[in-house]
Amino acid sequence: MIPACCFLCRLLRPPADALNALLPGGHIICPHFLAARSRLFTSFKAAANGLNCPVARRILALMKPERIPITLQQAVMQRLRDKLQQANLRLERNYPQPALHYKQRGTAAGTAWLQSWEIRLNPVLLLENQQAFIDEVVPHELAHLLVWKHFGRVAPHGKEWKWMMESVLGVPARRTHQFAIASVCSRAFPYRCRCQQHQLSVRRHNRVVRGESQYRCLYCGDPLQPGNFQES
Repeated sequence: MIPACCFLCRLLRPPADALNALLPGGHIICPHFLAARSRLFTSFKAAANGLNCPVARRILALMKPERIPITLQQAVMQRLRDKLQQANLRLERNYPQPALHYKQRGTAAGTAWLQSWEIRLNPVLLLENQQAFIDEVVPHELAHLLVWKHFGRVAPHGKEWKWMMESVLGVPARRTHQFAIASVCSRAFPYRCRCQQHQLSVRRHNRVVRGESQYRCLYCGDPLQPGNFQES
């Protein structure tokens, strides 16, 4: 019997099974995958481009990460450094620069990961809204990290965050972005907690539906429930 964990071996099975290995929820943990990934993507891209098939396009989108031009990455990093320096001077602190990754999915423009001191940005929305994204989203997520360091665990968009945005970083305190989301909304499912809106990937949504996982808000700790958040 072919091990389910071996991605490369699964490619030796019929094409339908090979495609299933790429669907959200498939476990790609075999080390053979690293050697086969580039060759596989090239072959599948050629096949998918010749098909008028939404499933094929979906798999292709999952396989191919959005490429951020180096000049755009530099602009994002410069904005982050400038605002962090501004905050450190204003707060008389020496907070370190957070890690920056372009792996946020769904309709969220970005997320702040407190414990790992990390900011994740949505590459699709960045490419579509470049300057506005840099001006608004980068300080928005940085403010979440700074509030956590400065005040501890408080409401994600409470008075502390608003003060950090407006008085320290000098940026309007908008809770949500206004970017068009047509290109990303099909990739995520809306979930809510008591304090904010969340977006779960197809993989995580399927795990919830199957009863395999439960996800909680990083801020309030509530389990996430399907649906849209309504501010009281």
